[in-house]
Amino acid sequence: MKAVGVAEARANLSALIKEASEADETFVIHSKGEAKAVLIGIDEYREIEATLEEMEDPEAGRLLKEGTDDIRKGRTRSAEEILGEAFIQGGRSEKTHRK
Repeated sequence: MKAVGVAEARANLSALIKEASEADETFVIHSKGEAKAVLIGIDEYREIEATLEEMEDPEAGRLLKEGTDDIRKGRTRSAEEILGEAFIQGGRSEKTHRK
């Protein structure tokens, strides 16, 4: 994240847009030391939009709360427990793997 003044942003807007869109850079534009706006690339904006839409879904919110509670209470399992050791090793077990 980079901070730029309004005058600098105005003078370099094309370059800032290019950097935001191609390098996933975020710019906080400030005036007199106070943040006034944020410039982000369109891909980042779309990700934020999608996240906000998901957060508005009551079922998604319930599942997130339930998952967070499970983690807090230590009710977790490893990927190996869930998917199985053979799956984690690319679909082959130690017994079937030969050199």
